[in-house]
Amino acid sequence: MVKRLLTLVVLMLAIAGMQAQTLQFAPNRTLKHSVQHAPRKAASLEGTTAWGLGGDSQWGSLGLGSGVVGVKFSVAIYVPGNSLLKGAKVQGVNIPVIDPQMTDVSVWVKSDLNGSDLARAAVTGTFTKNEYFTAALNEPVTIPEGGVYVGYDFTNVADYCIAISYDGEAADGGLFLNYVYNGNTSGWGDYSSQFPPSMLQALLSDFNLPDYSIELKSALGSTQKAGDPYKITVGYMSNSAKAITDFDVEVAINGNTVQKHVKLPTPVATGINVPGSFVVEGTSPASTGAFNADVTVKKINGVAVELPTMSALLKNVTRVVARRTVIEEFTGTGCGWCTRGWAGMEYMKENYPETFIGIAFHEYNNTDPMYYANYPTLGLSGAPGCVVDRKLECDPFYGNTDYDYGIAMEFENLNKDVPSVDVSCKAKWNEDQTSVVIDANVEFLVAPENNASLVYVLTADSLSGTASEWAQSNYYYQYPASQLGALGMFGSGGSKGKSKVQLVFNDVVIGSSYDADGNNQGGRLKRTIVSVGGYYGGQYTIDLPTKTTLKNALKKNLLTGVVLVVDDNTGFVLNAAKARVEDVADAVRGVENSVVGQEVRYNMAGQQITTPQRGVNIMRTADGRVRKVLVR
Repeated sequence: MVKRLLTLVVLMLAIAGMQAQTLQFAPNRTLKHSVQHAPRKAASLEGTTAWGLGGDSQWGSLGLGSGVVGVKFSVAIYVPGNSLLKGAKVQGVNIPVIDPQMTDVSVWVKSDLNGSDLARAAVTGTFTKNEYFTAALNEPVTIPEGGVYVGYDFTNVADYCIAISYDGEAADGGLFLNYVYNGNTSGWGDYSSQFPPSMLQALLSDFNLPDYSIELKSALGSTQKAGDPYKITVGYMSNSAKAITDFDVEVAINGNTVQKHVKLPTPVATGINVPGSFVVEGTSPASTGAFNADVTVKKINGVAVELPTMSALLKNVTRVVARRTVIEEFTGTGCGWCTRGWAGMEYMKENYPETFIGIAFHEYNNTDPMYYANYPTLGLSGAPGCVVDRKLECDPFYGNTDYDYGIAMEFENLNKDVPSVDVSCKAKWNEDQTSVVIDANVEFLVAPENNASLVYVLTADSLSGTASEWAQSNYYYQYPASQLGALGMFGSGGSKGKSKVQLVFNDVVIGSSYDADGNNQGGRLKRTIVSVGGYYGGQYTIDLPTKTTLKNALKKNLLTGVVLVVDDNTGFVLNAAKARVEDVADAVRGVENSVVGQEVRYNMAGQQITTPQRGVNIMRTADGRVRKVLVR
């Protein structure tokens, strides 16, 4: 998915004969704006169809702003002259309004952004926030094979004035910007790969669409207990002249074919590049394993169509077990926006104590007393940022929404998935309490498709200090607390409304199985040697930090061992577990907080051993279960 750029993107404005000035642009993640959460149908000229690259199902979610008003902006998208659009006519423009006080507004069409207008019209009227304003061109423009640029100009009054799509991914031709500031121009820049597309829409006429034309994009299966209901979600793109209300499909699993009629809860609108999806439900096979489900669309609205078959993977597990979902956060004390990441992670820890596993890696600034350089940044380009189960990248407070604590919505969506593995762990001190030994126990509930790796992490709670290096930077102090919603504590007038604030940090990475090059040394479970229902595991020792500032802040009874089971092919977290490191008194007594009961350990020769030995150890529990453990 496109990376939401939450750190400031600096755009340099070269000024002839003067020192360059700087405008700072970022998506709106600082001030809480009102959001229209219900889907809205864009206004349009009679007989035209709205075409754009950004979605419009949620308004106000992302607006680009510079913190400077009185700037004349030009915003454009590229409309290609492909087989669907060549020869169609641009009749007008839907302007997405998030700055209703904007002035000097006009719409236009160009074949070259630096060339003359093919058409232009001044725009007057009343603008309403979170609504499209429909503006007609003075004359229509026919789209040539080379395509055209459609855009609008305005002078801003609000900081966050350029609407970019919340539910759209980065797309070629999705966002071009030019601006004039203090009489000097920046020149056109293509920001299509850096931000989601503009919500701007071209209003088109005079093209011929077939009644029903869809392009299937994806088919996603589900995981469930053998014999339980399955769900297959099929995604598609529609270029249809008629609204779509229902599908007739065939589903073939293991040679058994069934017919399904799917009624959409909401019809898919007419138009070009209209996304949609439908869900097929049925009963999964009675046996465990992975099954290909071939889905073929036979009819749309009762009209026969010929479309390629899509294949979805269904996984039937032996039993349904708990999923624990991991949120790994990129943060640091030098990051002024990271106070919202702190707030989001604290919310998750408090409200989902059993199913949430937090891992906060402080790599933003090396002056941070919790700085840990070995943890991989997981593709995150800026702080604050996070990944959920290494599947979804989002903001650690908003998620991919504009809701306060929207991260909880992303968490819940992924946490409801049925896991394909069960995992548990225990964590104990070594003899002199300078290291923590983490044991992992993994059961595969369905035959794995790929190899899996064990990642071990040691985290610490309740870290704080009074020295200046422990102070967290906070940029929200510049804004009134009343405008910040749940982040009001960090705003002007809030309890933590200062540029530097003292916080108590939880779920902080203090060690892991990653080496200095970011390579995981935790071990691998090969798909060719594991069996369904068998118990497999590993053991890894993590040394405590030796840096005095951090070492002195540790509370040994508030350390947690974490184990992640990661699919080597997809990189996704299959499941995870956490366990408090046994307290010091128990460590002295040699009591292990095992979740599988008292264990007896053997080497590969079948000899009983009392301490772990490097290589494969065989563990037998009191209830008769046997697992193989790789000790590194």
